[in-house]
Amino acid sequence: MWTETMTPFERLMSLYSTGWADRPAIGAFAMGLVPKLTPGLTIGECYENPLKFAKAYLRVQEMFGFDTGPLFGHACTGAAEWGGELSYPGPNSRAQSPIIRSHPIDTPEKVDKMDVPDPAKAGEIERMCAGARYVMANYPDGYKNPSLVAGTPFTWAGNAVGVETMLLWMIREPSLVHKVLKNVSAFLVDEARYISETVGPCMLFDGGPSDANDLISPVQFEQFALPSLKEVRLGALKNGIPGFLAHPCGNQIKNVEMWATVPGTFAINFDFRTPLPVILKNFGESTMILGNIEPAKFQYSNYDWLYDKTTEYLNLAATKVKHGYGCGPGCEIPTDTPPIHLSAMIQATRKYAQSKAWQDHKPK
Repeated sequence: MWTETMTPFERLMSLYSTGWADRPAIGAFAMGLVPKLTPGLTIGECYENPLKFAKAYLRVQEMFGFDTGPLFGHACTGAAEWGGELSYPGPNSRAQSPIIRSHPIDTPEKVDKMDVPDPAKAGEIERMCAGARYVMANYPDGYKNPSLVAGTPFTWAGNAVGVETMLLWMIREPSLVHKVLKNVSAFLVDEARYISETVGPCMLFDGGPSDANDLISPVQFEQFALPSLKEVRLGALKNGIPGFLAHPCGNQIKNVEMWATVPGTFAINFDFRTPLPVILKNFGESTMILGNIEPAKFQYSNYDWLYDKTTEYLNLAATKVKHGYGCGPGCEIPTDTPPIHLSAMIQATRKYAQSKAWQDHKPK
C-alpha cells in the first residue's frame, strides 16, 4: 500500500526546490472549516483566540493530511490597527469571518492626522503573533509552518478608509489615497520586522479583494496598488521574512502579468475565475502554484466531481510547474464543506502520486 514519506514542511520545500515530492501539495485554506469540525470552538473564537485556533488546527490537519499550516488573520485585518471596530461571528452565526463595524480613517482630516502605530500594540497583530509562536513552539517537527495575514497595502487602506470612500477619493482626491497607502506600507514593513523578531522566519499571506478587477481597473491597480505592494514586499524580505503566500482574491485576470512582477512570492493561489492555464503561463517558471478549484463546489458539488476536477488539474499542472504545484480551492473553503468532499481532493492527489506521470517526474 502506498504511503506518504514526507512531512508537510519537507514536502513543500522539496516541491519548491525540485518540483517533485512524494506527492503534489494539498492546500486547504480552511480557517472556518476547522471550528466546524472541532466541538466547542466557534468561528469567532478562531479570530478572537488564535491560541485556541492553533491547538484545534493541528488535529484537523493531521486527520486530513493537507500541507498548509494555520493562517492567522482575515480579510478585514487593517481596520483595527488604526482604531476601527470589528465584529466577530457569534456561536450561531453563519458568517465566515469578521466584519468591519467602523472605519477609522474615513475623512480627509483623519488622513492628515494618521500616525504609523506600533505593531506590538496595534489591533490584532500581537495576538496573531502569539498564535504563530504557539505553532513554532508546540507543533511537531515538519508542521511548524504558520503564516500571518499581511493583506496588501491597497486592501488594508480600503479596510481603514472604507472601500466606497477610497474608490471615490481615487477619482476626486487621489493624493489622499497615496497618503494612506504610504502610512499603511510603512506599518506593514514594521509589522514584518516585528513578526520576524518575535515569531521567527515565517511566511506572510497577502492579496486582497479590494485589489480585484471587480472594484478597480488594471490601470488603477498599476497606479495605486502595485507600487506599494512591491515596496512592502521588498521591505519585508529585508527584515527577515522568507517569502509570501499570495492570494490575489476576486477577479484579477487583468492583473495577472503585474502580479508576476512582484518580488518574494513563494506560492500563489488565484481566485477560480483566473484560468489555471493563464496562471501556468505567467508563474510556471517562477513560483509554486496552488489551487484553484471553485470553492463553492466543495460545498454543493459531489465526491466524483471534486475527485475528477482535482485529477484534471493535477494532469494539467503537476509536472509543469518548476517550483511545484498544489491542488486546493481558489479561496477559503466553505465552512460547511462536507468532510467527504475535502477527502475527494486528497484521495485524488494521493492516487495521482502513484501514477507513472508523477513518478517519471522525479529528479534523477
